[in-house]
Amino acid sequence: MEKDHALMAAQYAAIWKTLSKIDVSKHVEKKNGLSYLSWAWAWGVLMEHYPHAEYSFQKEEVHADGTVTVHVDLMIGQCHRSMWLPVMDYKNNAIKNPDARKISDTKMRTLVKCLAMFGLGHYIYAGEDINPSTDSVEPLSKEELQEAAPPKPEKKKVPTKQGFNDLPTEEAAGEVVGKLLEFANKFCADEAGLVGFWKENKKLIDMLDGNYPKQYEVLKQGFTELKTKLGGN
Repeated sequence: MEKDHALMAAQYAAIWKTLSKIDVSKHVEKKNGLSYLSWAWAWGVLMEHYPHAEYSFQKEEVHADGTVTVHVDLMIGQCHRSMWLPVMDYKNNAIKNPDARKISDTKMRTLVKCLAMFGLGHYIYAGEDINPSTDSVEPLSKEELQEAAPPKPEKKKVPTKQGFNDLPTEEAAGEVVGKLLEFANKFCADEAGLVGFWKENKKLIDMLDGNYPKQYEVLKQGFTELKTKLGGN
């Protein structure tokens, strides 16, 4: 019995050694940034080395929610491997009530994955536990990309000595912006004076930036126009 186990182990090892050394990189196809191996090429390679290999698909496993899992058995001589794969959409979510085409495509992907269990192209699945993928995907929609994008960081609120209650509303902030622009136009005779006025009121301006970005943009635009008027660049 131990001799038989040792013989089988040697056969598995020989198959792995043969198939795992084959460079599949020139036959890996790309779709939307994901990699997969052509089943037709993979099967052709297997036939070159093990023409007696055979495979068979089990009856599809239909789950209670209507999703389907495909199972395949692959025999190379006395060596056997099994693999399974759910029928999935481009988001890698299991599909409910998949049609015949989706089941057929999944069967061939399952066969390629089973070949990887024997060694052929196994390394293209190296990151599968981190980022599972399928061989057929569609690009994300604009809405899905927006949902996946990280939220924009909020601007840090900068209080004045008197605190946030100085400008409790957008209207109050607008009045402050108006006064700042009024005084800048009246008392700043040149660019240097304008820069100094900005620095003198920086805490208040920073509070506008952190709490009322629309009013801050109005203020910044007004200072830019005044700078041009005073001869600045």
